[in-house]
Amino acid sequence: MKSNYAISAGNPITLAAAEQILQAGGNAVDAAIAAYLSCFVAEPCMASAGAGGFAMIADGSATQCVDFFCQTPLQKRPAGELDFFPVTIDFGTATEDFHVGRGSVATPGAIAGIYFMHKHWATIPMPELATHAIQTAKEGAAIDAFQAYDIQLLSEIFLLSEAGRALVSTNNRLKGEGDRLYMHEFADFLEVLAIEGPDLFYKGEVAKTIVADQQAQGGNLTYEDFERYQAVPRQPITIPWAEHTVQTTGSPSVGGALIAAYLHEYTNNIAQVPAHSSREHLQRLIHSYDQVNAIKDDDRLIAKYMKETFGIDMQRGNTTAKWNGTSHFNIVDRDGMAVALTTSVGEGCGYFIPGTNMQLNNMLGEAALLPQGFHSWSPNTRLRSMMTPTVVRDKAGTLKMVTGSGGAGRIPFAIAQTIINHILYKQPIHDAVNNSRIHKHDDITNVEPNYEVGPGLHTKRWAQQSLYFGGVHSISRDGAVVRAAGDLRRHGVAKVGS
Repeated sequence: MKSNYAISAGNPITLAAAEQILQAGGNAVDAAIAAYLSCFVAEPCMASAGAGGFAMIADGSATQCVDFFCQTPLQKRPAGELDFFPVTIDFGTATEDFHVGRGSVATPGAIAGIYFMHKHWATIPMPELATHAIQTAKEGAAIDAFQAYDIQLLSEIFLLSEAGRALVSTNNRLKGEGDRLYMHEFADFLEVLAIEGPDLFYKGEVAKTIVADQQAQGGNLTYEDFERYQAVPRQPITIPWAEHTVQTTGSPSVGGALIAAYLHEYTNNIAQVPAHSSREHLQRLIHSYDQVNAIKDDDRLIAKYMKETFGIDMQRGNTTAKWNGTSHFNIVDRDGMAVALTTSVGEGCGYFIPGTNMQLNNMLGEAALLPQGFHSWSPNTRLRSMMTPTVVRDKAGTLKMVTGSGGAGRIPFAIAQTIINHILYKQPIHDAVNNSRIHKHDDITNVEPNYEVGPGLHTKRWAQQSLYFGGVHSISRDGAVVRAAGDLRRHGVAKVGS
């Protein structure tokens, strides 16, 4: 049965690209590819051809995860030879150091992910899917309040190179809300890429240009890193919960396992669901945090929990919990096919690929990814992530919810609370997304407004909602009725159309 389509995203330009393709008769994957390419232009602090991510694709009764996250280099250069240095990011209430430079770059997967999805699910030729991004890059993408904030936050990294300065500043002034980002080089690059395919990036001039610079100026990447990179299809983690089925990312993301554990702990041995926002509800959320926090930093404990609780075997690896530039969007087409896609460039390394306007990631400069210290990474290994696009189905297997979030280590907790709101408390998707959330860190429970907080709880009450608590853009589906919600914390946008 045909229904309306729905889109939820972090930027109106990203949403418009998806809608253009859906209105032209494309499916959800066609629209996702167009949206992702436009995201490179509209959300350059989060998305890039030099980034990576995950996509969850629900087509009929089948759900498939596509892993196109970043890969560690095949060879490790001596640390003393690396272009690798710290920059300090000022968040207002705190500062944090991140490492950037050419030595912080892992092999990017975004372009491979796009072409993997196109090969297996798309119905529209790539040149047509690239049209919106090309046009936006030429005409300029209007900077909204959220992007202006991110540009300001990451300005030290953008201003490291002439390419970055040209992109985000004019007349020695950092661009702000209402200004435009122009990417004429990206438009030209994308026109060629859409015709020549991924070999341009991984085996052609782009790879050769990046590698020449990496080898000459302190990077680890070689031509073989690009030549061997592949997007990988993976089976999602699938768990029963509250008379529904939750399908989320498995390894190399650990976020899906944490969502599964959080949901299970919330309802485990519960006699009666407490009133939403009550003290009992808050205590239950905190209890779930305590159980998950006890395992989240040890993959062996995560694997043990998943095996004992759900009978699921998890691959072992390093966990991640970090701040980074992460964006998410969802699309459900008229036939009910759905895509949830999360992407990240980290903070960016400060190096832009010549002739593309695209910044490479700094995933090897993320301290939280490397608990044994910088340069302790193992060669040729998929990096771990908290990115967790997620699908929820009812007991008949019908699609009920598509969701995901930015927010680094807070991602799985924000998504789990949104699922609880919508599925367990039956809140409309807009309310489920935009109701207040909590996050526990260092034994302090950060609480957005409206929760009943009584004595005896070690809490920090926030005066207003904040992007700190994630950006859980989501779509719900009930028969032929679809609804979409963008998380207002991160200026999310949503659209339902026919």
